[in-house]
Amino acid sequence: LTVLTTIIGALSVAAGLALSGTLQNFTSGVLILLLKPFRVGDIIIAQGQEGIVSSIQIFFTVVTTYQNTTVVIPNSKLSNEVIINLSRQGKRRLDVELKFSFGISFDEVRSVVQKRIDASPEILKEPGAHFGVSAVDADGYKVMINIWVDALAYNKTKLQFQEEIIDDLKNAGLKLPGIN
Repeated sequence: LTVLTTIIGALSVAAGLALSGTLQNFTSGVLILLLKPFRVGDIIIAQGQEGIVSSIQIFFTVVTTYQNTTVVIPNSKLSNEVIINLSRQGKRRLDVELKFSFGISFDEVRSVVQKRIDASPEILKEPGAHFGVSAVDADGYKVMINIWVDALAYNKTKLQFQEEIIDDLKNAGLKLPGIN
């Protein structure tokens, strides 16, 4: 009887240890579904992965990255680690830094940048855009542009805005270092 009790006790401990991760994932899944730190369709960064939440299950969450890979993250990792929800507020700040030589006046740069901001429907009017000289180096100065865009269109808008601002600067005769 003692041997049987010892065997049953050992099996119970082994089963408990084996199921502890599963129970953690289950409990974490219930908490995520109740507290909703993120929802399906949100863009999050978790466990070093950035992507769109495509599914929240009871034991795991599925994130589709921008490279179209599927990442399955155990819910216990999501409830015990930092999650950055990039889309919850509905808008994101886009920062673009450009470098100019001292031969180009900031007023010329300001004029071109302001025209591009005003002409871009993807840029949100509130909160307003900010830009100015962010650094002065030995060979020139850097201009930081802060604009607000729709969170779900952040990457598309970033690529499009950078392309447009480079074209606008070139058309205005203002050269960026290394661009002819």
